Amino acid sequence: MTDQGDADQITDESGDVPPQITDRSEIHGLLQSAMQEFLERTRAVANLVGSVGSEALGSMPEPVPATFTRMLRSLQQLIDQAPPLTAEFDILIEEIHAQRLTMQALQAELAAFDHQLSVLESSLAPLEGWTHQWARMRQSLTETLQAAAPKPGSPAG
Repeated sequence: MTDQGDADQITDESGDVPPQITDRSEIHGLLQSAMQEFLERTRAVANLVGSVGSEALGSMPEPVPATFTRMLRSLQQLIDQAPPLTAEFDILIEEIHAQRLTMQALQAELAAFDHQLSVLESSLAPLEGWTHQWARMRQSLTETLQAAAPKPGSPAG
């Protein structure tokens, strides 16, 4: 009886559980080696089909060998165009990494700007308190002077 946790694990050809891949360069290298293996095996199949097919082509009627030969040439061209695909993946990964670095730099700049605004805000807090005190004192003086001022039509005393 197998444990459910064991059933979820991936095993390699020998039945062993491979170590976890955490490094991006290991993942990138694994992808490149898998693509290279795929291309090599596809080339081998194309060569096998070509060698087997060339012997049998002589006994087939004329439209079949020409069509088959064009198909083999097309397959060979497709295989030959595959290596630039890995180069394009390399460029794509580099561009994504550069964009992530740009975002990290922007985050650092925004954090620094936020800190500067925080310092400015705390520096202006006492000035804000003083302006409120000045406004209250001014209002108080205005009210006091208005109450002490003689009213028109009243005897000066």
